[in-house]
Amino acid sequence: MFRTRSTLLLLGLLLGACGDDSSETEPEPKPENNPPVWSNAPATAAKVGQGQNIKLPITISDETPESVSVAIVSPPAGLEAELSTEGELTLLVHAGYALSGAASLTVELSDGESTTSVELKLDVVPLRWLSSETWPAADGPEAREHGSVVVDAEGRQAFLVGGSGYSPYLEPFGDVWRYDLEERSWSQVDPGKALLPGASRRVASVPGTKNSYLFGGYRGDSGNELHNELLRAEVIGESLEFTLIEQVNPPPERALHAFAYDPGSERFVVFGGAGATFYNDVWIGTLAGDVMTWTEVEADEKPKGRFGLFYGMDSEAGRLIIYSGQTSQTKFADDTWALDVRAETPTWELLSEGGGESEPPGRRNGTFLFDPTAPRLFVFGGTSDGATTSPGLFAFDARAGHAGWTRLDLEGQPDLRSSGFGFFDAELGQAFLGFGNTTSAVYADWSVLGY
Repeated sequence: MFRTRSTLLLLGLLLGACGDDSSETEPEPKPENNPPVWSNAPATAAKVGQGQNIKLPITISDETPESVSVAIVSPPAGLEAELSTEGELTLLVHAGYALSGAASLTVELSDGESTTSVELKLDVVPLRWLSSETWPAADGPEAREHGSVVVDAEGRQAFLVGGSGYSPYLEPFGDVWRYDLEERSWSQVDPGKALLPGASRRVASVPGTKNSYLFGGYRGDSGNELHNELLRAEVIGESLEFTLIEQVNPPPERALHAFAYDPGSERFVVFGGAGATFYNDVWIGTLAGDVMTWTEVEADEKPKGRFGLFYGMDSEAGRLIIYSGQTSQTKFADDTWALDVRAETPTWELLSEGGGESEPPGRRNGTFLFDPTAPRLFVFGGTSDGATTSPGLFAFDARAGHAGWTRLDLEGQPDLRSSGFGFFDAELGQAFLGFGNTTSAVYADWSVLGY
């Protein structure tokens, strides 16, 4: 078929109509992409203590910040870093005990077109024994074991309640002493009529209030009377006021047990201790006014019965961490467990069977302190035979998924001993350990562990 000239001309016109129209506007050039910026990155080296964590919020400046990806690039050995997307985007950094001084890691931000690398500088502060102190008998409490300590962080004070003496041995005290955290000095406080002489009362404090609760322990002329009394100790000025709390279905009498409070569930928990047997029972308590109602919890898997165990409450995760204790007349547990207090039915998880190279051998009645800023459990001293003190200062990393023990050999360590006690000063991040005994000495002292 042949096309005529007019047909070709028509095709040309049609093709021309589909072609470029010089009257159309040229497309605007794509704006230059600005790389994403971590706008609130620390301007100077961020301090983190050995064994502790810091949380650094990440605010991203970008045209479309929601599309920016964040990555952590090869953190050095001894530093753990991860991103949390719960609430605001946060970088979580944990420093191990082998690191000290300057360290750094790289954080990369990418919006798909540009990538920004940010060097995060850190100053890892070593954990160490900071100081130790003793006092003349006239200026502070005498040597003792199994005392109870109530901490008033807001008032910068701590109160020592009772304990058991050495002359005569196992003679429970009914005294109360106030320790000024700023002045580092003691003064005696009137205990009032509600407080009877006693020792091994375990303390559970309620955050955001001036109230702590003391449960169980022993009293009597030779410490031979166990009880399940529950007292509230309310800080009023520079003193404590004790109130006996009514209990419904309370746990049996016991001493050298675990007792703690979980602020997330607003529940109290009791585990273990020595009484009619070596208990491995769990009791959950709810408080309404001046009445505590208890419920015993059954679990398929649980620790053996024990007393003189080491424990602490991870109030952020709602887990009671327990370690070791004496399980029979001759045996001591090596294991470490966590009880999920916030579960509808609290359940146990075995965190460590023990026996590892860096793990503490089983023991009872040592000093234990829980540091919520890590979180971690400190274990110092104790005994595995009733005559000699077990070696070492140990720290248990209680972070979920990171559980593990570290032995800490630090210069200036105080004398190892058994039956000591102490408290943690959250404002300064310092642990106070003291009192207790060995076969050749008794102690009235504080040694401070921190940064």
